Amino acid sequence: AAFSPAAQQLEVDVDPDSCQIQQLAASCWTQVCGYLPAYARQWWGKLDKGSQTAVEKITCSYVTPVLWAQEVKIINSAPIAENLTLKVRDSVREVVATYSIDEGSMELVVSLPTNYPLGGLTVDSGKRVGVETGQWRKWMLQLTTFLTHQNGSIYEGLNLWKKNVDKRFEGVEECYICFYILHGSNHQLPKLACRTCKKKFHSACLYKWFSTSNNSSCPLCRNLF
Repeated sequence: AAFSPAAQQLEVDVDPDSCQIQQLAASCWTQVCGYLPAYARQWWGKLDKGSQTAVEKITCSYVTPVLWAQEVKIINSAPIAENLTLKVRDSVREVVATYSIDEGSMELVVSLPTNYPLGGLTVDSGKRVGVETGQWRKWMLQLTTFLTHQNGSIYEGLNLWKKNVDKRFEGVEECYICFYILHGSNHQLPKLACRTCKKKFHSACLYKWFSTSNNSSCPLCRNLF
């Protein structure tokens, strides 16, 4: 049967044939890959080898091209952002993001693999001027982490990355647990400060820290928070 990733519906008062069921399954898988790419990747990774091969073959042929077309549409229709320009290299499935401020500039290249979302997006370093190496590597790691573990589009990841860089240039320090300025999920700033070392943390990060460490000490200075 022909594979179609478009949205499908089944009539509830009649028995569906095998072709309709296949079309519905194809539509559901495409929607999962589009809206929950991290979960789709995790589920696929737990399959046996034969099932992985079958799912990957279908995804490469039919799902990945649809998702890439959606990414291109989102980026091309996005409003113009201050300091950030996005350029799509359609033939090689790449998005080039250039952030400029004062005399400095930096460029990131996000690549979408042929089996996305089963294979994760990759972030490579482009040109950079006026940005120290340590800070640059940290920003690259932040974007890679978001695109790998969060459910969202390339544009959403780049937009969050831009906001983090904006705040860094404004003098806002990152949370010393996740090393983001804006939290990856709720986009909040680090507001809870240690009374001893004065460093600030996201409330969600602190809650996770206290829960996993079974104590209420500061992650940095180890004094009682």
